Amino acid sequence: MFLSSSHYHALWPELDPLIQCRQHWWENLLFISSLFENRCMQWTWYIGTEFIFYLLSPIFLLTLLRWKNVGLVLCASTILVSASFRAFAMIAYNLPPTQLGWNTPPLFNSNYMEHFSQMYIKPQYRIGPYIVGIVLGYYLVQLRNTNVKYSLKFVALGWIFSTTAGAISVYGLYPVLQGWDWPVYYIIYGSFHRTLFALAIAWIVFACHRGYGGIVNRLLSFPIFIPLSALCYSVYLSHMPIVFATFLQLPFPYKYVGKIPLLMHCVVRLFLAYILGLQCSLLSELPAINVERILLARKRSEQVKSISHNEHCLSSISSTT
Repeated sequence: MFLSSSHYHALWPELDPLIQCRQHWWENLLFISSLFENRCMQWTWYIGTEFIFYLLSPIFLLTLLRWKNVGLVLCASTILVSASFRAFAMIAYNLPPTQLGWNTPPLFNSNYMEHFSQMYIKPQYRIGPYIVGIVLGYYLVQLRNTNVKYSLKFVALGWIFSTTAGAISVYGLYPVLQGWDWPVYYIIYGSFHRTLFALAIAWIVFACHRGYGGIVNRLLSFPIFIPLSALCYSVYLSHMPIVFATFLQLPFPYKYVGKIPLLMHCVVRLFLAYILGLQCSLLSELPAINVERILLARKRSEQVKSISHNEHCLSSISSTT
């Protein structure tokens, strides 16, 4: 066993919660931490980013609802503008397409925290996948009460595209890790790989929703995923302290001893994260949800009583006249 001499290594001094959360707690409270450098509870950057997307979503949804073609052009233009911002940031700061930590090749800026704070968490660089989800949701609603059938060729092309796009977005990082001098490829890949992955997932959702999912739909419909998915948010919020408590006790650089030990490390941490996430959900999330349901049910009951009373009054008036 290897134990470090200090709790935080040289790579992590800007992550100490005792220092950072004392100063930046209010950013997390207002869900705007991703607009700054997100020093407190860094793994919660996504909440602030998605909150901003949520505030912007009516612009796209209302435009799609009122002027479909204009809305589609707006969505596509926003994706292209976001990709252009990513390309500019990669060139200006010499950043890799995504975070690589201490494994960053020498041809890129190896400052992990600069990449994290300047590009990785910023909403303007990540809105592309969210817009893909908005457009997908729009079309699913439009097709909700229809019985549109798609040809076998269309479905096959959709699955081929989804598989190819997902593979490119994941394994397209290989030249980056090898440090090959392909600057144009890095700019293109870094600008579009997340949106490409979102398109791959969008087809899976669309195909399963419309009855073309096949074995993928049956696999994703296993009952075991219902409780696991219900705990996702709590696990997301609570998993990083477990990761920190284990990995930060190891010396840098980590010694790779094989795939199986590394896989077991991940499985154990995932199990512990779900145990902690279950406790957090039982103590905070589920009670809040139940209170909300009670209040909403009471409000609906009052509305039903009011409607019934009004109908009774109207019927009484009509009967007397």
